[in-house]
Amino acid sequence: MRWGLAVFFLAAAPRATAADPAALFDARGCRSCHKVGARGGNSGPDLTLVGHRRTAGWIEAWLASPRAFKHDTRMPEQGLSAADRAALTGYLAAQRGQAWARRPWEGAANPGEMIYVRAGCAACHGAAGAGGHPNPGGRGGLIPRLGPLLATYRKDELISKLKRGAKADADPGRTAEVDMPAWSGILGDAELDALADYLLTLTETDNKEDF
Repeated sequence: MRWGLAVFFLAAAPRATAADPAALFDARGCRSCHKVGARGGNSGPDLTLVGHRRTAGWIEAWLASPRAFKHDTRMPEQGLSAADRAALTGYLAAQRGQAWARRPWEGAANPGEMIYVRAGCAACHGAAGAGGHPNPGGRGGLIPRLGPLLATYRKDELISKLKRGAKADADPGRTAEVDMPAWSGILGDAELDALADYLLTLTETDNKEDF
């Protein structure tokens, strides 16, 4: 009898559809790997600011086939219908930090490192600036390691670059698909200062030999 009732209620539960993209995000299991705001997993990039970091076109192409962009990604092919893909694209493209009631790095011992992860820097630049994320059209087709680049910056120069963003170096005759967004107006001065402090520690890490 209990099984019969369970089956009845499952069958009667409304299916998440493109009309409710937030519910669709949950129903497709996206939140088990990705955070939006305070809720979600940590095995995939934080998506609370993904609409600032990525264009809607990029998001839709990624959802259509993640492994066409990054062959070794842990994200499985989703098999989304065109309607569901469009709905999720719109939902994600609209994520510009409003899902945070309170920024997660407030009061953190190392706010710069948490900003690097939660604002989504790590989604492109890799854990601890390891690089390697595909950037079709960009020089070499990959986002480079941060250590050698950061070693050429003073802190004030780095903060200035974070504020204004940057076009990625492109291969001759091509345009890179991923550029660094401008963080002015998204991150405050104290947050940019903390992020720069953390980034400059990556030059030390990058200079260490591996044995």
